Amino acid sequence: MEEIILIKKSLYKSQISNLHLIETVRAFILENKKNFTERSWDCNIHTSKNKFKNILYEVEEFKYIRDSLEEEIKNFLKKPFMIWESWINILNENGYQEFHTHEERKEVCKIGSGVLYFTKENSKIEFAFFHESVRHQEIPKEGEILLFDNDIYHRVVDSKKERISLAFNFMY
Repeated sequence: MEEIILIKKSLYKSQISNLHLIETVRAFILENKKNFTERSWDCNIHTSKNKFKNILYEVEEFKYIRDSLEEEIKNFLKKPFMIWESWINILNENGYQEFHTHEERKEVCKIGSGVLYFTKENSKIEFAFFHESVRHQEIPKEGEILLFDNDIYHRVVDSKKERISLAFNFMY
């Protein structure tokens, strides 16, 4: 018997081991929270996306977390890549984000997406494959990184507490 895989999509998890880096960047974000209050995407979320194209490279305070994040992605991909876009998302109590994908630039090269979490208590992130009626939820931990294909639908379920994350897209 031969297995023919028509679709294979996975979610990959890793962890930034140096929680001091997470705490340092979280403190910077909280100190500058007023700069990350742009609402976007018709959802109850505040983001830096309209202020910075790639906050990991544009803000000096993100340098060390960027290095750690790139190391984790390099260990996962085992091939050259570039983070071409990154932004902060802040959800307050009852914050949410509807299902969406990150399918920009798919004609250029292979694109991956990811999220790094800065808060200890995070609301669920739900992934969905609607054509297969498959859904999967994760409750991310502080310092956890989730990597996935950019065409996977995902959403943030209502936050009970403030939730701070860094979303990013990378090409390889």
